[in-house]
Amino acid sequence: MSIARMSSVAVGLVLYTITLAGQALSGFVRVLSAYIVLALIALITSWPIPSNPIALAIGFGPLVISLLALICPPLILPIDGRWWEISSGGRPPEQDEQEAFERAIDELREYDRKLRVPRHWFVAEEPDRNAAAYASTMRVDRGLLESPYAIAAVIAHELGHLNSSDGRLASAVRLMLLKEMRTPALYPLWSLPFRGLAWFMSGEAVLSFMVNPWEMYWRSREFAADQYAARLGQGPALASTLERDSMPYERSIPRMRYSRATHPYTKQRVAKLRAQPQPHPGDQQ
Repeated sequence: MSIARMSSVAVGLVLYTITLAGQALSGFVRVLSAYIVLALIALITSWPIPSNPIALAIGFGPLVISLLALICPPLILPIDGRWWEISSGGRPPEQDEQEAFERAIDELREYDRKLRVPRHWFVAEEPDRNAAAYASTMRVDRGLLESPYAIAAVIAHELGHLNSSDGRLASAVRLMLLKEMRTPALYPLWSLPFRGLAWFMSGEAVLSFMVNPWEMYWRSREFAADQYAARLGQGPALASTLERDSMPYERSIPRMRYSRATHPYTKQRVAKLRAQPQPHPGDQQ
């Protein structure tokens, strides 16, 4: 059975469990390394450093936070979403942008009065007609908000990610990694003698072995988000948007099934969207 035909929720949880188990090995190495360093500092300085709890926090703290993002989303996802906004250079929407976003939401609510909107959204200074979803947050490019078309269709697709497990699962996986180990202050750890250890301690080693199964999973989730948009009456509009904005720039990817591409071919997405029945306003009320 292919990954696309299995239950997406089950596949995502299985992949997460395998990744978490592997990251636990990285966590154990971090605990051991942190304990040795802290013990040496305490020995040299005679400071009463509580080595055990600090080493455990350094080693397994990211895994605990990752689990909390998955099982207790309101506690972690808003914070992680805000950090995504800050780190990507996002900004709050201007009044005209807020109005354009709300008009799109009102259009989608004609098909589903119980539509769940993102907890938070921000604007990225990009000219593309695009958007993205992560944690419980949506990023909307300035070009999409300025576009006279496509905005409702693209937002509907991203709501498909936010109204499923996609947003919190992406957050939970990212939070396992110690991205801060790539900061300039720790670049000496990435010098040749320590590169392998740092690669393993940061969690990147485990994720590199899991990246292909994860990308297969995320590609299947793009189809699921497209179907969600189609149920909100945006199937034809999203298909036209993809044909206009994505298909002309697409190139062939060798061994697509096993590649690290995060999205399937646009032509496949368009064909599935065209095949979806067109709903009527109020069908999901």
